[in-house]
Amino acid sequence: MVRKYRYYALIGIPDTLDDPFAVVRVGGEFAESFKIDLQWSRTDLMDRIETGRDDYKVVEISEADATRFEATQARRTAEARERDGW
Repeated sequence: MVRKYRYYALIGIPDTLDDPFAVVRVGGEFAESFKIDLQWSRTDLMDRIETGRDDYKVVEISEADATRFEATQARRTAEARERDGW
């Protein structure tokens, strides 16, 4: 059975919908975010927002928008590796 995910952009004060803090997908066994290792992996970000421990605006986005964020995260990771030497 193919999983049907819903995707959400997390927007903080300095962030935009085109360049969000993070993207989270839900619909599997647990929520996942696309992380700096360029993989979708388990996250507690949505739980942290729901309980008030983090304060991000949550905006539902399309799968195409989430795929674009994967490219954004890859760019961010490459820039950090170059800048920080890792």
